Amino acid sequence: MILSVGKTTTGRNASATLAFHQYRQATQEGGDEAAERAQLIKLGIECADNRFRAKLHVEVIQNLSMLGPKRGNRPEAICDGMELGRAYIAEGTEGARKVARRLELKRWSPQEIERADEQEMESLGRTSALGPQASAVVQKLIPPGEGWTRYDDDMLMDQRSQIYFVQIGPRRGQYLKHDPKSNRFEDVGVPHASKEFPITLSAGSGCSVRRGAKLDRVVVLNDIAKIARLALKFPLSFVDTPACAYALFQGLRNSEAAQWCAENFHKKLLPMLADKIHSYEDDELRSVLTRALEALDAELLLGAGGAASAFSGCSALVALVLGRRLVVAGVGRVRAVLLPEIGPPRPVLALCPGDFEGSEERARLQGVGGAMVRDGLLYSSPMECSDDAMRIVAARHVFEVFQTESGVPTDVKQIKSIYRKLALRVHPDKLPEGADPSIYKMAFARLDSAKDALEAMITEDAALCKELSRVLNSEVRTRAGAIGLLGTEDADDAEKVSKGLRKKLEKMRHVAPDFDRAEAVCCEAVATLRRAFASESLPRHEALIKEGLSTSRAMGARDSRFPYPLVQMKPDSASVHLPNGRCRVALLCGATAAFSDDILVSSTARLARQPKASALRWCMDADQQAACASALCISADCTVEGPATKRQRTSAAGPEGSVRVRHILFAHLQLRQPDPMARRPGTARTVQEAEVAALAVLEKLVLADKDPNVFLRACRELSDCQSGSQPGALSGDLGWLSRGQQETVFEDAAFSIGLKSFSDLVTSSRGVHIVQRLA
Repeated sequence: MILSVGKTTTGRNASATLAFHQYRQATQEGGDEAAERAQLIKLGIECADNRFRAKLHVEVIQNLSMLGPKRGNRPEAICDGMELGRAYIAEGTEGARKVARRLELKRWSPQEIERADEQEMESLGRTSALGPQASAVVQKLIPPGEGWTRYDDDMLMDQRSQIYFVQIGPRRGQYLKHDPKSNRFEDVGVPHASKEFPITLSAGSGCSVRRGAKLDRVVVLNDIAKIARLALKFPLSFVDTPACAYALFQGLRNSEAAQWCAENFHKKLLPMLADKIHSYEDDELRSVLTRALEALDAELLLGAGGAASAFSGCSALVALVLGRRLVVAGVGRVRAVLLPEIGPPRPVLALCPGDFEGSEERARLQGVGGAMVRDGLLYSSPMECSDDAMRIVAARHVFEVFQTESGVPTDVKQIKSIYRKLALRVHPDKLPEGADPSIYKMAFARLDSAKDALEAMITEDAALCKELSRVLNSEVRTRAGAIGLLGTEDADDAEKVSKGLRKKLEKMRHVAPDFDRAEAVCCEAVATLRRAFASESLPRHEALIKEGLSTSRAMGARDSRFPYPLVQMKPDSASVHLPNGRCRVALLCGATAAFSDDILVSSTARLARQPKASALRWCMDADQQAACASALCISADCTVEGPATKRQRTSAAGPEGSVRVRHILFAHLQLRQPDPMARRPGTARTVQEAEVAALAVLEKLVLADKDPNVFLRACRELSDCQSGSQPGALSGDLGWLSRGQQETVFEDAAFSIGLKSFSDLVTSSRGVHIVQRLA
């Protein structure tokens, strides 16, 4: 069913029949030599739901597929296939398309159906030439897309996806994948043809720091195909466009984990996307984002090569836009919401689990043991607790339940004595005034079970019971504690000691309820000694163990995950298609994730086209008790007209490709170099303070957009640019602006806004701007 033909200019009807017979004669006389000629045609029959249809597939530099109408039986579809093949030989693509349309109305006669011969159609698959009308020997086919490298004389290969393309020979034009089990090449479908959607995207982030350091890090990748080609040196040409990625990482304890994840996010995500050149399903894209987070987490747990402490953690929310598809994944206290300009909000990713104030999560933490919640933070280190009931519930193992100042009891008599004293203190009938009855019930039940377990272990082997207690009470998350347990600081020797210790304790497996945890402690001690460290930073890193976490879902934070899994790294993911028209996507992390959908809309109703201003407003309105609030907003214009930025001509009064703008500048003290155009030093100490001041002014401007005097008054009073001193209506006026006159970020904002509209907050090397287009 493969036909190699040259191009012909003969007409339809009789000339088509003549060309077809010339082709048949050429195939019989040309033999193998003709196999090197011209284009590649595949004729076949498709069957679905007991319906048949002919398929014409032509493979040249770009592939062409054409289907005939669905038929009730195979002979009719064979007649269609013969007609399509003859039409393509005679008239090429256009002729075949005309015939395909005619076949929709064609009804084959009984005589034609009876003469239908599938072998005759299969003979069209013989490779041959068309006599004098055939072109010269066809060169090897070139597949679409970038990244193909030479595999052998006949095939090219895409290194990342391991897909092969046959350029010449019997399987010419086919895409193959090697099956290692059968050691054969199997046919695969045609790679995805990238589609360009008329969508304009912009994004902006906000952060509000109430106390301490800035903990969040934001990543905006506006063109992932370009970034893959320039930064990572491989193509990403089979994805739909626009192709953008976004990430919001909020640090827990410090910013080390968030910083490292922001720097390496694209290095994990883009290679995974490039592993497939065929169409992605939504669930596959969700898996890609999840695996990217897992890859980042795996390196964080090892200390990120010394770039971040293994005890530093972060929440993460990542998003991928390919064409109209939006895919998000997150872990920690994060949430994503779609905010259409018209219509109600649509939750995309619900608030991820991790709020340990919830009953379900509290029950899980109590089952793990070793958890203590104080002042809204989760602690994994043993804490001083005057309440016996709380201490027993939070105990990591049975030995901690019976822990006394003199240590762990060593005989059954001592256990019973301690039990009687503790039972009087935590019995539900002895509940103190104002105490939680559920806590005392759990404490008393655990005291009972711990007593039985300790008695069974001491009866089994008192010496091993004591050794098991030593293991479980070891603080192996620190280097000194791991060395104290295993007696060596050499990782290889520690591995041997750990195996021997676990083998020694094996006898206690059937009587010790915490045996698995003891094994985990031994393994974690080895991992601690294998982890790279710097002597000068080790005390600072290990001090993080004593700091609490605001969520029980996070990346990194190894001390809270091993050997006791108080914190889990379980990303959630979701996908949605962007609606027609304009919309925003709110990516929320930490305190901003607590907002209701209605508040997200109402607080930024007049900032629907300013994503950075929207994100900053959400951060400013977040819980004031939170040390840091962060958000990222994506603005999408999914209209059929295409990006407005292509309309360069804005006014007949100005030069071609220019716009007239005015601005208000908010300078700050963190400028890297003096601004020669500044009329005074900025009053804001940081970029964040300048953005907050600019946001307040922008909200006033959009509220009074019909009154030009509001802008003029604000510009004369607040702008730190010399243009603010210009007289009258010229205050802040920069005149006509063409490309190349200002910083790229300023020009992009100026050329993208509509007439009389205000830009988003624009941060440049001079400070923070509000730009208005005048013409």
